[in-house]
Amino acid sequence: MKGMIKSLMLVILASVLFASCDEQKKELKSLVEKMNSECPLPLGDIGSVNSIMFDGEVVEMKFTSNESFAPVSSLSNHQQELKEMLGMSFSKGSNDKLVEKIIAAGVNFRSVFVGMQTGEKIVLEVTPNDLKTYAEKYSNMTDQQKLIVTMYIGTKVKLPVAIDNMTKLVGLSLTSDALKYKYEVNDAETGQNMDSAISFMKYITLSQMANSLKGGMMGERNRQFYQALIDCNQGAEYEYHELQTGKKASFRISTDEIREVLNGKWDNQPTAQEWENLGNALEEFGQSYGGDSLAYDDGVVDSVVYDENW
Repeated sequence: MKGMIKSLMLVILASVLFASCDEQKKELKSLVEKMNSECPLPLGDIGSVNSIMFDGEVVEMKFTSNESFAPVSSLSNHQQELKEMLGMSFSKGSNDKLVEKIIAAGVNFRSVFVGMQTGEKIVLEVTPNDLKTYAEKYSNMTDQQKLIVTMYIGTKVKLPVAIDNMTKLVGLSLTSDALKYKYEVNDAETGQNMDSAISFMKYITLSQMANSLKGGMMGERNRQFYQALIDCNQGAEYEYHELQTGKKASFRISTDEIREVLNGKWDNQPTAQEWENLGNALEEFGQSYGGDSLAYDDGVVDSVVYDENW
């Protein structure tokens, strides 16, 4: 008799659990259908959310990704970072309801990224336990901290990045007081010691930061990012490694200097591209009229030598 009662109780308990699970899935399906009715959702210059579907076992969200920011083929090597970024983005705002429903229903979440330019595809599978871990990890972060981490991960998945024919961004780390950028420099191409150029490189970096504030959604996003660095008391450090000599040179941009960028101090300063154009023009000038016709050091034209035969 006791055995029959025990078996009956197990059947009732299982029925309640299955009914509860079915109810959670119904609520999830309703939410997903509502979100899908609002698709496509533009994400500014970076792409769009095309659809979100639920087949009873997996919630699938499809993205179109603008590969001018990061080729989809390169993202396959950074799947963990992408999962972190998705988990963080789902830990705030209206998305946290979706995460709650997915976790409660015990189903997986799948993200499909399709390259806008190449059509290449990458698929990320995230378990409900992963989503729960991310939600707990990022729930106590401020919006400013989340923005910094988002920008950090967004840059890291693109590495390495060629800045020009001499410089490559190869590393990025995040500490309690700074974002740290690591560059490799082909000093055989530069023809000069890094130490002599480091102050000019800081000048270029500050002018590039000011220039990045221009232009629509990304400009506003960069402004918010710089403000977040200030609010979180995090500066930026830049370290350059010469490939030939192995020497290192670095500089730091403080939160006060970032604030000066936001306040317009570095507006209308020449960008790195404009300095490169000037350097190319001076090189052509020297080739046409003799290598001693001018001197160019650390971004300053020191002299132009007059040739009576010119």
